[in-house]
Amino acid sequence: MVGLFQLTFLALALGLLSGCATLADAEAAKGTGTTKTYAVEYDVVWNAVLEVVKSSDLQLVADNKEKGSVLAQRAITAFSWGENVAIFIEQVGEEVATRVEVINKRTLATNITAANWEKRIFEELDKRLVK
Repeated sequence: MVGLFQLTFLALALGLLSGCATLADAEAAKGTGTTKTYAVEYDVVWNAVLEVVKSSDLQLVADNKEKGSVLAQRAITAFSWGENVAIFIEQVGEEVATRVEVINKRTLATNITAANWEKRIFEELDKRLVK
């Protein structure tokens, strides 16, 4: 029979072995996230992304309009050990089109209850940008 001590030790060991993700990890993962292109000007998309982040449970950590990057995170909650989110916005070609990439990294890899920010952010952007 497995005791409480053994279960606690096993949970701690799994947590330590699974690793942690930081905002830097999310930012470094550019090119690996979910992308969507909107037939809208860059400035309009930029403002919409900031509005979506600010109206969510995410905390805006940094934004750089010239680089087209937004970094946000959510702290530990009752259901999650936290998430790190990087959003990249870039104009596509010569036409009026802007691509958004969202990367969501769980702070603790074994955190299966973490929010899917990619889906949530795109749902909110669609409401604001798709006609």
